[in-house]
Amino acid sequence: MAVIMLLFMLNMYKDKKKNIAILAGSVILFLGALGLVRDQKSTVGDVLWMKAMIPHHSIAILTSERADIKDPEVKKLAEDIIKAQRKEIAEMKAMIERLENEK
Repeated sequence: MAVIMLLFMLNMYKDKKKNIAILAGSVILFLGALGLVRDQKSTVGDVLWMKAMIPHHSIAILTSERADIKDPEVKKLAEDIIKAQRKEIAEMKAMIERLENEK
């Protein structure tokens, strides 16, 4: 974002050294963040992954429960999603507890 803003407002900022520093810093920050996202195996393990997935599954449950569904086939699909997501959340919580107790 900083790169885009700087490029659009280049005439407003006359100090070329600062502009280059901002551009270089932004590029380095972007590449570093991209590297971390691509290499999540070193930052996200089993427990952290499951802890991140529980809210994701919970959102699927909330969305399915709150949807104004009329079609019986779609309603059945939403009910199946709710059931499956609750089961998977329970499984993840049990695995998290087991893995944390093994430490």
